[in-house]
Amino acid sequence: MPIRLVTLIFLSVATLAGAQDLHFSQFYHNPLHFGPAQTGAFDGDLRAMALYRSQWSSVPVSYRTMALGADKKILQRGNNTLAAGLLVQHDKAGDGGLTWSQVGLSAAVAHALNPRHTLSVGFGAGMAQRRFDISGLKFRNQWTGDVFDPALPTKETFEQTSGLLPTLSAGINWRFSMPDLRTGANVGIGAFHLNRPSVGFRDNTREPLPMRLALSVHSTIRLNQNLDLVVFGGAWQMGEAQEILAGGGARMWLTPNETALRFTVATRLGDAVIPALQYEFGDWTVGLSYDWNISDFEAATRGRGGVEVAVVYRSLPVPPVKTFKSCPIF
Repeated sequence: MPIRLVTLIFLSVATLAGAQDLHFSQFYHNPLHFGPAQTGAFDGDLRAMALYRSQWSSVPVSYRTMALGADKKILQRGNNTLAAGLLVQHDKAGDGGLTWSQVGLSAAVAHALNPRHTLSVGFGAGMAQRRFDISGLKFRNQWTGDVFDPALPTKETFEQTSGLLPTLSAGINWRFSMPDLRTGANVGIGAFHLNRPSVGFRDNTREPLPMRLALSVHSTIRLNQNLDLVVFGGAWQMGEAQEILAGGGARMWLTPNETALRFTVATRLGDAVIPALQYEFGDWTVGLSYDWNISDFEAATRGRGGVEVAVVYRSLPVPPVKTFKSCPIF
């Protein structure tokens, strides 16, 4: 029943829409970006992640995107667990150095319905900043008719070149885990910018920031002792912007429950094909992916989308020590 439910939810991703906020191809390594309820939704006590993305470096409007996050389970009472998290994200693009920076805190309460199913609710609050550097831009008034003269006045006025705004979020999350810790699923739904903060560089052109709705699905199914099936999908909608990503692959265990290689292929609908390789060893995971651009922008990029690197640390539960006798009994 749980796997059928995951399949139905996974297929429903195709009916949702996606984002003007930052995005990552290895979104499953940036769970707090998809909803505060995913805070603490993992095996272990502490999780930390770092992601770096370089996109469209072959054209003048290259993007650099970074994320740092951590979450920890801080209190447990019976079937309930309280967790807290921190997420810092930054994006910079174009000649004007347009940046979008976010710092947010999240908290989630998880309730274990039974040994396999856990339901969480979470809330988040943070600050976001939009900023640009006007000195990197060129304007029509700086064109003399023969040459471009950067010393000429732009005759453009901005009340400010940066804006700081508070943002609120909420979400729910369902987690399914089998006792072997290899078959499981995670489904999260998040809503961001609930307070609709205003953003703009001129007082008379400030506009409310649209809410972002996000859905993420990630499932792993153990096939045999050395092989797992991996299926994942993500969708997010923000105003009229949308993004849908879906993919899957296999994870091969090199040593039982210690080291593994995972290879997946995903597609961001209408935009890119994304092969990814992941290496898991002990408490660490290192992932590498590449976006092969297939959109109309391919004429400029020649297919070269972007490379993305992810590093995740997760303190895994220590297996209990087996009982043994220090001295033989005769």
